[in-house]
Parts: sequence; structure tokens; C-alpha cells
Amino acid sequence: MNSLCIESPSVIGSPEDLEEIENKASGKILVVSDSHGEWELVEKIIADFGVDCDALVFCGDGMADIVTCLEDASRNKALQEAMPPVIVCARGNGDPESFDLNLESLEDEDGKPVPTARILYAAPLTCFRVAGRTVMVAHGHRYMVDLSTDMLHSVAENLNADLAFFGHTHRPHREEVGATLILNPGSCSRPRGGNPPTIAVVSFPGSTERYHTEFFEVRKTLFGGWDFTPFH
Repeated sequence: MNSLCIESPSVIGSPEDLEEIENKASGKILVVSDSHGEWELVEKIIADFGVDCDALVFCGDGMADIVTCLEDASRNKALQEAMPPVIVCARGNGDPESFDLNLESLEDEDGKPVPTARILYAAPLTCFRVAGRTVMVAHGHRYMVDLSTDMLHSVAENLNADLAFFGHTHRPHREEVGATLILNPGSCSRPRGGNPPTIAVVSFPGSTERYHTEFFEVRKTLFGGWDFTPFH
């Protein structure tokens, strides 16, 4: 469960949770990007995948959807309990630098919710640690990812990042360059290049490889909801 505590720009989670996931023996990260206004879909993704993950990484262009989810979670205990303990975001080229975040996560002496106003700043690049690995999160537009991941990998290498997550291209992508896993989960709502909408879950250590990556296709159901199926 996420404490809805803003620890630093683009990181939501308590210092205790950040320390705990850093020192775990293994890790599991839910990676989502480019939701572009589909906040209800993001909430469904969190509800279905979040409880089993150590962190949610959002790679930009839809930060307002994350803010809406956080605001809803402050009033919805089930959603808050489904959220991973740590949420890390990167500002996309379509996202503003900061957001007004109105939460009801505090209670008065009678146990009634007390609205609180906070400001969430979204950094274009941020790093955090899970199970001894350094994870870099960026949207990717500043690193020419439409052409190649060379510049992104160079930045990751300079930061000693073991994993580098990015978005922007709206296409799922996975490669290992040297010691670094480079991954784009694709867009959960506006895919490109003939791909379906996708998200990703990265686990480590993997059973047969250093990083086990699962992509999931987002499918609309008959009655207007969503479900998720493995995508290869």
C-alpha cells in the first residue's frame, strides 16, 4: 500500500518503503506509459497488478492521470491498498512541470478525512533503487528515442543504472545492452506501429534470465471495461 507521501520530485512513497524495496532480495516493477487522459484505465491497471509489485513506474505523458489516481486513492481505501508502496514518474513532453494534488489521506481527531493540498513536481529524469538495482526513469523525448536508444543507454551508463525505462514512442521495446536492461512498456492507450496497447511487468532476478519481462496487451471488454492478456 502506498502512503501517498511525496518523498522527492517524482517519487511518491515513504522513506521507510523506499529503504525496504531497496534492500529486498528480489524486485517486481509495474511499468506504464503514455496514458494520455485514460485515468480510469490506469486505475484498473493498478487494481489488477499493483498489489503484487514493489513499485509503479510511469514513463510520462499522462501525469495528470497518475494525480487523479492518487486523489482517488486518498478517498478509496481499496485503490490505495492496491497501489505499490513506491510510485516513480517521469515528466513527458506533454506534461506540465507540476500538479496540484488534493488528498484526503489525513484524519482529524474524530477520524474524519481532512483535505490536504500538495504540489507534485514531475522531473524529466529520476532514479531509484529496488533490490540492489538502480532504476532510471525517463520519458525519452530528450534522448532521441524515436531514432535509437543509444543516447538513453549512454545516460543510463553514466548513472550506473541497471534498468532504464522510457516511453514516448508508444511502442513496446526490450533490449539488454551490456549490463543494462532498456525497456519501453508501450502506450497503454494510444499504441503506434501496429502494436496493441501494452504495459509491462519486470521481475528480477528472473527464473532463467537476469530480468524477466512480461508484456500485457490491454483489451477493451464488451461492457466498456478492460482486461489484460500476455503479449509476445
